[in-house]
Amino acid sequence: MAATGDNPTAVAAATAAAAVAGAATGDDSTTAAATAAATAAAAATATVTAVAATGDETDVVTAATGDKNNAVTAAAPRRGMVADDPVPALVCVLAGNSVTGATILAYLDTVDANALRLLHPAVAVIVADVPWSDMATPVIDTLRWRAALPAAVGARLAASTGQAWLTSEPAVAALAGATCLNLEACAEYVTDELLLRLPASLQSLSVRNCCALTPRASFTHLPALAVLNCTGTEVVSERTGGLPLSLVELDISHVGDLPAAASLTHLTRLRVLRASHSAMDDDTLASLSPGLVELHATYCEYLTAGASFAPLPALLALDATCTAIGDASLASLPPSLVSLRVVWCNTLTPAAALPHLPSLRLLDASCTKVGDALVRSLPPGLEELRLMHCSCVCIDATLDHVLALRLLHVVGTELAPSVLAGCRARGCVVPGIGRPRGYRSLAGSLALLADGRLAGHSSGGSVWLRYVEVEDAVSAVLRPTNGVEALVALPGGCRLAVGVNTRTGGCVEVWDVGGESTVRCASIDCGSGMLALAVLADGRLAAGCADGAVRIVDVDAGVVVAVLEGHSGRVPTLVGLPGGRLATGSMDARVRVWDVGARTCVATLVGHAGTITVLAVLADGRLASGSYDGTVRLWDVLGGGTCVGVLTGHTGAVAALAALPDGRLVSAPSCNAGDGAILLWDTSPAAAAAAATSSRAAGAVPAVPIGCTPYDTASLVSLPGGRLVSAGGWRISGYLHLWEVPPPAPYTS
Repeated sequence: MAATGDNPTAVAAATAAAAVAGAATGDDSTTAAATAAATAAAAATATVTAVAATGDETDVVTAATGDKNNAVTAAAPRRGMVADDPVPALVCVLAGNSVTGATILAYLDTVDANALRLLHPAVAVIVADVPWSDMATPVIDTLRWRAALPAAVGARLAASTGQAWLTSEPAVAALAGATCLNLEACAEYVTDELLLRLPASLQSLSVRNCCALTPRASFTHLPALAVLNCTGTEVVSERTGGLPLSLVELDISHVGDLPAAASLTHLTRLRVLRASHSAMDDDTLASLSPGLVELHATYCEYLTAGASFAPLPALLALDATCTAIGDASLASLPPSLVSLRVVWCNTLTPAAALPHLPSLRLLDASCTKVGDALVRSLPPGLEELRLMHCSCVCIDATLDHVLALRLLHVVGTELAPSVLAGCRARGCVVPGIGRPRGYRSLAGSLALLADGRLAGHSSGGSVWLRYVEVEDAVSAVLRPTNGVEALVALPGGCRLAVGVNTRTGGCVEVWDVGGESTVRCASIDCGSGMLALAVLADGRLAAGCADGAVRIVDVDAGVVVAVLEGHSGRVPTLVGLPGGRLATGSMDARVRVWDVGARTCVATLVGHAGTITVLAVLADGRLASGSYDGTVRLWDVLGGGTCVGVLTGHTGAVAALAALPDGRLVSAPSCNAGDGAILLWDTSPAAAAAAATSSRAAGAVPAVPIGCTPYDTASLVSLPGGRLVSAGGWRISGYLHLWEVPPPAPYTS
């Protein structure tokens, strides 16, 4: 929603109006309701603000503010208006029409609902009747949560709830009727005994990383349980009999031990299994239900070249990335398959071929030794093909028989220009320009110097400078004293700051790179491990550190002049904001905005559900934040810190962002994100203005894939001429990739 300190009721009212406006589908009645709600919200603004001003802190339902615990608790709705008060128009929209009210509330969470409860007793009744299942907002008091939202059926419990469970039967009783429960934050308090006290109504349960659970834990007393996430626990390390027969979806990822020949035969209803980084072997695979439709088995090192998928005739999606499955495994694939990923399967050979797969639409065999035999076996209905870094595919391999192909990723694979031209002529998109080969062992961040050179650091600890557009054009190599973590170009264009980690902490090395030779000018001790660097408006540096602090460095004086403290986790990203402020992102899932001169945090931006991995500033001053939760959020940091957009397109952690000069944004995922797509988002003001007059949902931002990588994208840098350069991660060392950025869409006024 917004930064700490915003008026929650006013925000909720605005959110409600925007939500119902975005819900318009084109149907006359729905469109009319949306228009009426938006008009009502505008008319009710003064009343909403007045009501909010009379509230107190006990009116809040669940966590959303940035107080010490990052969570606040619930209270019964306050009857803040007397009978003679005029009924605001927004109240009429919410409580006067059940269909419209339900449409609005479907777009909101319990934090929004809490503020709406304060509008009017009639709205409080409507909110109380909604079967809320808000799995994003942590609940720290189940009794007050149930009192405020008696019809709620789902919740994510905050860490402090767990202790109360051990001593309070009423706290457990408050969960009666719940169908969806997330206990991940209560990991140390979730025990085998506690599982037995959970309501039998549960249909979905997450005990991810609940370390207190033992191999004796059982879920068989939960007859309706269909979805179970026990990632990182020991509940199936010795036996699988504790899993209920009702399971439809199971996650046993990161379970390092499974019993010998572990069998899941009794799970006859199982349709989705996530077992990445687990000890699943060929025997476990053979025991799976023939009705299984989705299998995630990445990094399952016990799967062998003889693993067979023939017993899974209904399988639609298979991800076997980084396993030892072989040519025979491919030959056993069922004809039902729609999506197949076998990236980094090094046991595959040039003789590997696909069987008859008439339904296959996506294939990713990047970074394998597959060759022309696989290319020849591609089904004609295939729509997306990823064969990146496949050195055994011959240059003259043809794709003329893949008539439905619409997206082809072949960066790092040598195909004849005529083959690519033929694909494009049939309407297939082929992203990517090429890869400069000038320097090996690229593994980290990039920085663009004023003279057009690119600086990057290698896995060996050196830093190179090169002209991207020129083959083998390394102009200089720097040798910092220790491991390099971050790079940033300093104002003036002749100096480069290098964040270096030492045995005792970290330091910033300043290098003069403007002359014929490079010279280390200074080494400034920061006292903690270095994670990120950013240049402030006044030329000073900000350093994100492993101890959770941010250090302000005067590079000319060679000293740390200030330390900003407030994060509870490491600070892997930061960026300077217009006006001299600083934004920092942390493993505590918070973005903080700092007044550096006053050494104070002026806003805490809450909304992400995972580590903040990267920050970028758009051309119009908005802040973009990427997170381990797979989303990119846009924040109006100039106007108070409101979240003005959530970009959802990646299936895993967002690893890199690049703000383009025209206002658009590029994002890239980590290698564990599954899709690997580099996405271009039209976040420009022109696009936002056009969206305001369209039927597109409020806040929705269109995305276009401009490339794809089979590895971590450590860094993205926008280059002149509409190009983008990405730095490879730990698996593809030695490559930069160039991507062509399409021109912005034309918008008419």
